[in-house]
Amino acid sequence: MTPAWQFQHQAMATTFQIVVVSDDEEEAQFATDAAFREIDLIESELSRFRPGSDIARLNAAAIGEEIYVGPAACDCLMLARDVAQVTGGAFDITIGPLFKLWRDAGSREVSEEDLAKARASCGWQHLEVTPYGPTAKKNIDGMHIDLGGIGKGYALDQAAELLLDWDIEDALLSAGGSTVLAFGTAPDGADGWPVQVGPADQAPTLLTDGNSVSGSGFEVQGEHIIDPRSGRPCPMTDTSRPIIWAQAPNATLSDALSTAFMVMSKQEIEKLCQQQKGITARFFPSHCTPDN
Repeated sequence: MTPAWQFQHQAMATTFQIVVVSDDEEEAQFATDAAFREIDLIESELSRFRPGSDIARLNAAAIGEEIYVGPAACDCLMLARDVAQVTGGAFDITIGPLFKLWRDAGSREVSEEDLAKARASCGWQHLEVTPYGPTAKKNIDGMHIDLGGIGKGYALDQAAELLLDWDIEDALLSAGGSTVLAFGTAPDGADGWPVQVGPADQAPTLLTDGNSVSGSGFEVQGEHIIDPRSGRPCPMTDTSRPIIWAQAPNATLSDALSTAFMVMSKQEIEKLCQQQKGITARFFPSHCTPDN
């Protein structure tokens, strides 16, 4: 039986975990160290909190000012645009002004005037990305970009590619348990990598080669869940809203979709899954906390 080695690393305000199936523990260690360094590099380019990062510079730029960005930022910005389109705007990386508005309001009521002003600074359609350069620019004032809903998934995809470059053929990668990616063969030759995405008394989801799942729900994502389409928060006390897990061919997509699914209706989600090949959703009652 080929052993499985487990490694952990702190980045992006969460714990990344990699499980590698290999006869060589030292090789597994070297490969995962390289993968974790890649994740750190991606964080340095994508984090809005890092002065000098691509996203921090873009947020600070003037209207219409072209900012040169690296491949990671360019990839995420373009992928975020694609997800925004297929979700009808339910996923939007430009809603920073809305987050700030509702966070600062606390228990105070937000006026329609303030809400309209914040919404005027949002909108993925007003972010222009040119892959040849690559460059990005904002076309409206006050736009603030946050890749928190897609960055961890992207980091997992890039880490997986690097592991493959190290000739690691079988691995499971996780970002805080909320996004999980697998490739190759699971330990003991199982049909897939078991990932518990629902109540503990249910059978785990089996991830096959190159498949990813991401969790959605207030228990997973926390507070300040804003619907970009209305500019308003989802009701935090709405116990009828289920926890939703998105399954997709890569972690970037499952991560972004799980964020969008939080504000989409069940009918909207089911329609999207029918239209987009390789995308599925699983619904669980909100009182059932996923056990990862």
